[in-house]
Formats: sequence, structure tokens, C-alpha cells
Amino acid sequence: MKKIFFSMMALAAAAFGFTSCEDVPMPYDMTFEEQGSTPTPGSTAEPKGTGTEADPFNVAAAMKYIEAGENLDKEVYVSGTIVSVKEIDTGSFGNATYYISDDGKAAGQLTVYRGYALGNKHFTSANQIKAGDKVVVYGKLVNFNGTKEFTQGNYIYSLNGAKDSSEPVADLNTEATAWTVADAIQKIKDNGGNALSGEAYVKGIISEVVSYNEQYKSITYYISDDGKEKALQIYSGKGLNGADFASKDDLKAGQTVVVKGILKAYTNKAGETIMEMDKSSKIVALSESGEHSSTGLNVTFAKDMGNFTIVDLTLPAELTFVWKHDADNSQMKASAYKDKKNYAAQSRLVSPAFSLEGLKNATLSFQHTGKYFGTAADECKVQVSTDGKTWKDLTISAYPDGQSWKFVDATCDLSSYAGKSAVYIAFLYTSTDKAAPTWEVKNVVVK
Repeated sequence: MKKIFFSMMALAAAAFGFTSCEDVPMPYDMTFEEQGSTPTPGSTAEPKGTGTEADPFNVAAAMKYIEAGENLDKEVYVSGTIVSVKEIDTGSFGNATYYISDDGKAAGQLTVYRGYALGNKHFTSANQIKAGDKVVVYGKLVNFNGTKEFTQGNYIYSLNGAKDSSEPVADLNTEATAWTVADAIQKIKDNGGNALSGEAYVKGIISEVVSYNEQYKSITYYISDDGKEKALQIYSGKGLNGADFASKDDLKAGQTVVVKGILKAYTNKAGETIMEMDKSSKIVALSESGEHSSTGLNVTFAKDMGNFTIVDLTLPAELTFVWKHDADNSQMKASAYKDKKNYAAQSRLVSPAFSLEGLKNATLSFQHTGKYFGTAADECKVQVSTDGKTWKDLTISAYPDGQSWKFVDATCDLSSYAGKSAVYIAFLYTSTDKAAPTWEVKNVVVK
């Protein structure tokens, strides 16, 4: 009895120390029991699989993958048998926490933390999964304080061999129709403070940056429509297109953001109701202030996306992305070729708004290369817009030869947009099931 008592005291002390380390409140819907009770280790299964859809990891291989600690930002497939189900929420969150192993027994369990049901849908019944079910789970793997697990946002790709090809939970709006902060808050109120049924896009100005979470590489901050009020809290949010933050200084008051995530309300310990976008949100657009940056544009893609955003117009279920930042080669890269198959897709890489005020002439220059084209002029286009919604094709001066990976210099005339206060350019990639080229772009300059 004494051992139990002292163990409880130790846990209480640890919890106090954790919550007092930083200004950000501990996630109000997480407990130490939920992510701290590590399942029994010791699987004797042989690691198998590569983590792809066609060749999922088994649980033993997933454990080894987590231990290696490499490429944990990528989503993978893991097959296993459900050992036990801890909880299923059929209300606002619609997710479940359960454990899987290679043989359905206690040894070598992997935690599946707050994942969605088959087809990336919300759980609507407590009987949708049970011990003994064979699953393939898709998501990101992490080591959370010693617990090897699928992190929140995963979902069941197949259940007892069955796949659900229907659409996942739909977004509530688009980046182009992002709600104002006032609209978002009203939507939460209209829903009784409960979490909205899908992810929403909200545009606002950062009014205060609260704190940085070293473990999750995330930042908690507030946005409002005027940049003055602490109207909507973005709780433990990620950076541009889901990237990790390096420090609290990565965001500043006055920056304009478009954020995507789940909207809800919660009541803190002081009894105050906080309107917020829940953890796991991400920034999809970021500008330094107001509607546009300084005159012109200069983005190399050497370290990051340079505030460009990705808008997937057509993304088949088999692909998780088309455009991707290639840090190793300091470029942006687009492809819709996967597992030796071409997919029909369309995706736009969009610049932040920039100004051409005071200029009489303007030119876009960039370098690009690629291979496996059908007709390059149809598959790789450059476009321009003054509102980020309506786009016009530009004439590209030169295309790659399609035979080598040699970069060529190209330009587009923007003189007809000189003097405009807000201009966007975009690289539009289009593929078919007959041709899915690889297109690489870098060193984008407008002057």
C-alpha cells in the first residue's frame, strides 16, 4: 500500500513540475495516463516491411523505425492486430486510443493515440473496433516520453482487410474563402462551443506570441482581425505547411497568417471560456504585415519554402502531396509518380503577395528542370494573379530538355502588372495517368 501511495505522490509531483515549466497550459484533454502508460515491450517478431501502402511495417519494424529517429516527419503504414481499446470518443473529437501488436498479444504493443476510424472518418460507435481486429494504420510515428506511438491525426487505412474509399472528413472552407477571426468565433458559438466537424481556414493578424513548446516544436499564439485583441488562441500550432518551429521568435506580432485546424472552445481552470484552434493546426500562408511584402520577390528555396504555399487542386487518395520542399537540393519539387504508377493530379505552388508599386516594368526569373514530360508546356505552367483566386497563364521563355537534370534559366514578363500593390505568381503542375513528370524549381526572383 505504501508503494502505491508513494508512486502516486511521485506522479503528482511530476505533473506539477511539467505544467509549471512554461506559460502554455498543458493540453486540457490529455492526461499522463493517456500517453504515459507504456504498453508491455518485448516483441520477438522479426521486423518486416518498408512502411509503404504496398508494404506496410509490421509493429516490430515500426518500433525499430521510431528508435532510429529518422524521417519521423513522414507518414507511414503499419499493420498489426488490436490488443485492446483504451477509449473511443464518439462525440466532438471522434477518435480512439488503442494498442496493436504483431500477434495480438501484450508483448511489443504500439500505441495508436487518438486516431480516426476507417477512411479517416470520425468514430460514431464504440463497437467499430475491438480486440482481435487486424488493421493497417496510416500516420506519423513518434517517441513520446518513452512511449512509441502513432501521434494524433492518424487513421485506419484498412480494417480486417476492408478499405473505405469514400471521402474523409471534409474541410469546412478553403484557403481562398478563409473565415475572419470574428466569423470563426461565431461558428464556435453557433456549435455550442463543441469542436467543429472538420478543419477550417482562418485568416488573422498575430496579436501576441505566447510561448514555444520545445518537445512538439510548436507555438501558442493569438490572432485577431485587427492585430490588437487576443481573440482566437492558436494552441500549440505548427509552422508553414506543418513545419516545425525552431523558437518563439519564428513568429511575430503583426504578421498576417492563414491557419488551418479544428475550432472549438474550452474552459480553463479559472472558469474562463477560451476560443481556440486546437493543437495540430498549421499555417498555410504567412506574410510579414498587411496584404503584401516589400517590392518584388526573391526566394531561393535553399532552406525552406520561403512563405510560398501549396494548394492541391486535384490530389488522388494514393498521394499525400505533389509539391515538396527538397532541402538536400535547395529546390521545390513536384511529382505525381508513385509506386511505378502515374496519377492524375494538379497542384499550385503559390508565392506570398508582393508589391510592384513604383515600377514601370517587371520580370519574373527562375531556374527549372525536369524529366518524364508528356507536353511540358501543358504540364508545367507559371501563372499570375492580383487576388490569389483568379489566375492567368504567363509565357515561359525556356523549358528543360526533359532528358537531363540540367537547370535552365527562364523568365516571364510581368510588365502589365507593374505598379500593382499586390501580385502573386504560381507554378502550376498538372499530370495525367499517362504522364506524371518531375518538375524542379529554384531561385525565384521578381524585379
